[in-house]
Amino acid sequence: MDLKKTRIEGMKIFKVSPEVMNNESEETKKIVKQALKEKPLKIWEREIKQHKSNLLASNEDGDVFQATTFVHKKKIFAGVAPNLIQAYFDMAYEQIQWTDKYADTFHYVASEKFDRIKFIDTPIFNRFIQYRISSIIFLHLSVEAFINSIIPDDFIYSKTEKSNSNKFQEQITKLNKENIERWISFKEKIEEVIPELPNTTFDIKKNSDIIGRILEIENIRNEIIHLKSKDTNSNMHYKKVFDFVASKDLSKYLYSVKKFINILQSDFIKIDKIQEDNNIKEIYIEKAEHLHIGVYFEVIKQKEKRIAIFIDKWKGLTKESEYLKVVLSYLKLMEDMNLIMDYLVSEEKNKFKIEIFKNDEQIK
Repeated sequence: MDLKKTRIEGMKIFKVSPEVMNNESEETKKIVKQALKEKPLKIWEREIKQHKSNLLASNEDGDVFQATTFVHKKKIFAGVAPNLIQAYFDMAYEQIQWTDKYADTFHYVASEKFDRIKFIDTPIFNRFIQYRISSIIFLHLSVEAFINSIIPDDFIYSKTEKSNSNKFQEQITKLNKENIERWISFKEKIEEVIPELPNTTFDIKKNSDIIGRILEIENIRNEIIHLKSKDTNSNMHYKKVFDFVASKDLSKYLYSVKKFINILQSDFIKIDKIQEDNNIKEIYIEKAEHLHIGVYFEVIKQKEKRIAIFIDKWKGLTKESEYLKVVLSYLKLMEDMNLIMDYLVSEEKNKFKIEIFKNDEQIK
């Protein structure tokens, strides 16, 4: 499955010259020895486990990054801390791509239980909804975290509020970075705070379309987080959430978030196309007589997490063919029996492609 990924960078703290990083002089060794004498390695390890000490990691160029640690089965593991803004955006991006592929799959696995409405009676519909909801939350997180990150530490925002008091007409409150992050609304940060930031040129009117979509994300995110049990008019549960999730092209919202961030900080969000994983078992079906339930017995036997079935488009075989629909209906049966974890169906120029995913338990 081809996916595009956001380039996620490490949290860079500072930079030193390579000469300093590679300094192995006697003086440096003496300093290290003294440091370990004052705090032995065992104490340092204990503090790392308790998250009482900070860990840094550096590369050959002298870039020093924040590292993060976790403990699993009494072992300490560490890695360079990822930029969470880019990580949030990437999670939203990946989930939107998955839901687009699920939507394509619906054409092949839905049944016509109602006139003109195809019914999706399969767990992948639940995942479709889950991923779309999750992508909205992560898009909102990426925008809010980015806005907070670009506010300088010494920045002061003067918030003007009209007063109903007879003593004064308006009140001006000065807020520092921490105050802004905690007390200023998402909408006000975008429309009032950002234009005031030093060295920032952001035209609210010129970018009204993307701002409008980002504020829509804020509104529906609030609906998702603070779920109301029923819509009083329709008596339907979570109607606003389901209506948004079902009707909106989330790719447009993703693009708006990406453009908004990159206007304020050039190339902050970069997209890479990842290479297809070669560790895939491929099954080719070139003749009609080979397309039957036996194909899935072959799938069950395979001890691979990813299996791709390619079906040639011989004469008369289309996505509307009952013959193909019957064969694809076995996918739901396999999922219900916990023989496979997930699947996608797509159509290429000369073939149909079924991608099947298994978990560790299913390949034992």
